Amino acid sequence: MTKTETFIVEGMSCNGCSSKLKKALEALKGVSEADVVLEGGTVTVQYDPALVTPAQFSEVVDDLGFDLAS
Repeated sequence: MTKTETFIVEGMSCNGCSSKLKKALEALKGVSEADVVLEGGTVTVQYDPALVTPAQFSEVVDDLGFDLAS
């Protein structure tokens, strides 16, 4: 079963930031798609909750130097 959630991401300032975040989230097992919107500062993630959790998204976002809020 796939779940879709949208999160606010703070700290992105360029297309390179959003591209890097998209690639990192989509590399997580269980994430089928990550749609990052730089202007709105959001990321919408489609994922399998049996394989990955929003806490793992937060770790990836933090590792890239951004902040994730729900």
